[in-house]
Amino acid sequence: MSSLQFHHNCLGFEIHDGDRLVTLYRATEELPRNESPKPCFAPIYTPSGVLITEYRPADHAWHTGLYFGWVHVNDANLWGGAWYLPEKGKYEEVEHSHGVQRHDAFPEVRTDKTGVSVTEQLTWLDQDDQPMVSEVRTFRFRAVSSARGYLWSIQTVIEPVVERLTMGASKAARYSGLELRMGPPFADAAHRSSEGLVGHEQIMGTRARWVCATGATGGAVMMIDHPQNPRHPVTWFTRKNLLGAGLLMSGPIELQRGETLTLRYGLAILDHEPAVEMIEGVYEQYIND
Repeated sequence: MSSLQFHHNCLGFEIHDGDRLVTLYRATEELPRNESPKPCFAPIYTPSGVLITEYRPADHAWHTGLYFGWVHVNDANLWGGAWYLPEKGKYEEVEHSHGVQRHDAFPEVRTDKTGVSVTEQLTWLDQDDQPMVSEVRTFRFRAVSSARGYLWSIQTVIEPVVERLTMGASKAARYSGLELRMGPPFADAAHRSSEGLVGHEQIMGTRARWVCATGATGGAVMMIDHPQNPRHPVTWFTRKNLLGAGLLMSGPIELQRGETLTLRYGLAILDHEPAVEMIEGVYEQYIND
């Protein structure tokens, strides 16, 4: 029987492992508009209680733990902060440009012997608060079968409610999509990828099935790109304190009304730095679930 438990709270929900907090999902927290408010997971802990995430750091307040941030969605910024303006060669705040990923409801929550599943409905609003996208996210939380840790499954189905939707990355660094901002002791994490590359500088901009980041005092977090995702294996956006699946690094995605974009990612949270064989076992558990 799974020890993971679901609890509602005033912001969204919490996942507990017995009496320990695993994570808090901030679905409705009120934030400044220039941070492009969006649901996020913060904090996230390893099973032994090591903190992985950093929430609204001083350098980038719109970095909110684990979140979906979309930099350019038509004419709206659903990431937060300044935009890179190629014509000026620098980042600048653009007034009246920030949108919102609005939480609407949790229509289904299920707890069984394997873990916890949560479904969320959202609407993406542009800078004028007009709907652009109807989104359904599904989260599943369970135990890793081969080690002490948790395995999350994250799925999103994105459906435009406008005639045309263009999703693009930052015009400089190319970030956009599922992003994890890490804090102490993961602020200078050691990254490695499924392709045998080591170090965030070497992995940045390369394709891989998974990337694992290890904390300075132990613990590890692993992000997995599902084989059914478009552009698999995904291009990764990695810095010493960032781990992101850069779906749009190779170019924008366009959707018409009536089309959908389905994305699936795994997140493994482990107490100890895993060997490559263990990582591959977690990968197989995720894709075969």
